[in-house]
Amino acid sequence: MSFLSACSLARIYATSGRQLGTGFIARLQQSQTVACSSSSSVQPKEPPKAPTPTAGSSAQDTNISSRTHRPNDFEKRLLVFTKKYKTTEEIPQYINQDVMERCRNQVRIKIANYMMLATAIGCIIMVISGKKAQERGDSVQKMNLEWHKEYNEKARQEVADAPKN
Repeated sequence: MSFLSACSLARIYATSGRQLGTGFIARLQQSQTVACSSSSSVQPKEPPKAPTPTAGSSAQDTNISSRTHRPNDFEKRLLVFTKKYKTTEEIPQYINQDVMERCRNQVRIKIANYMMLATAIGCIIMVISGKKAQERGDSVQKMNLEWHKEYNEKARQEVADAPKN
């Protein structure tokens, strides 16, 4: 990559206000920004200033960013279930969106684990039940034959009891 293209990449990212990752472009920008800054007249943008509170808003409302979330009652119960807070009264009005996402993921994982455990227990119970039925001499085939016998008997009785016209 040439010096000129490194300068233009640094200039583009400085003017767009994007955050760079820790990859190749970030290392390139760190090494080339010093060399480019003397030839570049583009200054990086300043971060936006926080709005000043007006008469109708409180100071707490100005600290709310786009990454905050107002939890509803169900989400408050989830936060208590994952032990982020001891009680629902302790939960602030706004919490970080990342905290809420991690909480939902933990609950999702816990529920999936409980369902797997319940499935395993149900399978064990069915195996034990099947072995007991085998000892008694019961089988699905015998139960099916008995049901068909009863069904055919009822059908014959209905035909015999029906009034003849």
